[in-house]
Amino acid sequence: MSDRPDESFLVVTEHGRVVVHVRGDRNGLDGDLIDVRAPQGEDLSAITMETPLRAFAAKMVDIVQARGSGDLDVSPGLLDMLVKEKASEDLKRIERAARRLASADDEPA
Repeated sequence: MSDRPDESFLVVTEHGRVVVHVRGDRNGLDGDLIDVRAPQGEDLSAITMETPLRAFAAKMVDIVQARGSGDLDVSPGLLDMLVKEKASEDLKRIERAARRLASADDEPA
């Protein structure tokens, strides 16, 4: 397991802003590495900048690489492919969550 602090990023998508919370107790390839939330005051207090989703793609690869692959023992080429695929899947998750949160905001109370 990775032993890093949690991190939060404010990401801007076509559907609105979301907070991407990166769990410090997870490895880069873990399915629950990130949690996507609607921006709230306490989430935003420690975040100093917004990042467009397209620019966050490179950061997501860096995050997955930095968190490591745990006990997975594969060739460097396969690991590189897994890291890129995981980052791509997490970006899709961010976009889907932003779309879902935006549609929830549009529903009448």
